[in-house]
Amino acid sequence: MERPILKPVGTPVEELDTPALVLDLEVLKQNIDKVHSFFQGQTAKLRPHVESHRCPAIAHQQLAAGGTVGGISVTTVGEAEVFAQAGISDIAIANEVVTSQKIDRLCALAHQSKITVAADNTDNVKALSEAAQAAGVTLSVVVDIHTGLERCGVEPGQPAVDLARTVARSRGLHFAGLMAYEGAIIAATPDELTAQSKKWIQPVLDTRQMVESAGLDVEVVSVGGTHNYEIAATMSGVTEVPAGSYALMDSRYSATRPGLRPAAKVMATVTSLPEPGRAILDTGKKATGDDLGFPTLDDLPNVNVFSLSAEHGNLTWEEGNDPNLSVGEKVWFTPLEIGATVNVYDYIQAVRNGRLESVLDISARGRYR
Repeated sequence: MERPILKPVGTPVEELDTPALVLDLEVLKQNIDKVHSFFQGQTAKLRPHVESHRCPAIAHQQLAAGGTVGGISVTTVGEAEVFAQAGISDIAIANEVVTSQKIDRLCALAHQSKITVAADNTDNVKALSEAAQAAGVTLSVVVDIHTGLERCGVEPGQPAVDLARTVARSRGLHFAGLMAYEGAIIAATPDELTAQSKKWIQPVLDTRQMVESAGLDVEVVSVGGTHNYEIAATMSGVTEVPAGSYALMDSRYSATRPGLRPAAKVMATVTSLPEPGRAILDTGKKATGDDLGFPTLDDLPNVNVFSLSAEHGNLTWEEGNDPNLSVGEKVWFTPLEIGATVNVYDYIQAVRNGRLESVLDISARGRYR
């Protein structure tokens, strides 16, 4: 585990030890208020997908903001266990749960929280049914439909209808509805985003009609995300949108979601200025989670992240663009993908008006199973 080196509440942010994952509470609130206020006026509601921050304190703030279904979405059983222990009673696992060990844990969770899980395979449905009966619980199941993302899911239309029937007649299971995730659509224009979103969501809605025509009730149609929540939520037949990145944001999303700002950044310290045009930081891959690419330096527009090694960041700049950095100076990274960065920390230091206000546990960090 990360060894905390903490400062007293009220400490100026620049005096925190680095590398530090720092959350601006005011920006977080603005992001939450913007998205949740939109859903307060919609029939479809928000189900915050908490995988990107993995922090129960933030999840509770999201649920308290209104406009939600009253529950959250996660990706793994381990994440569900953490948030259930934190008092959240409605948890959807937007993923297939297949191994016997995980299914048993899922059923144990169902004794304390309402649990919904995705399925795209009849053998998995059978295993879920048998385990639920043995545990004396009922699991809600949504049929996962394959759309734009080349990942899980049964094909829309008749294959999804057939699987829905299988779920509905399986003891210990409750057929709840349908889900799909088309992947984050990074479109060049709003019209392109709308067109792409409807292209992938409409087959799910068409499938809903087929399932209902087969005599089954569809309570849940879960689609969309931060990238297209306004579009998904206003399509007739959608009941919930499992958006998540909107709370903390990152540089990947910021370019297409200008109304939302990065709330969490990594603060680093300049440790060396070995030659003109180059600076070394105390923050590398282990502290930024750079699987998808380098973070950005929003406050230093003419400085480039040249490379990241395990413990060092290497910055460069062209002659004439000297940022006049000094050893000991603080530099701020905006992560490219916030979930990958959060996952390498055990806690996040929350600040308001430039001073430390609290330290939040990232309790679901590393809960891959």
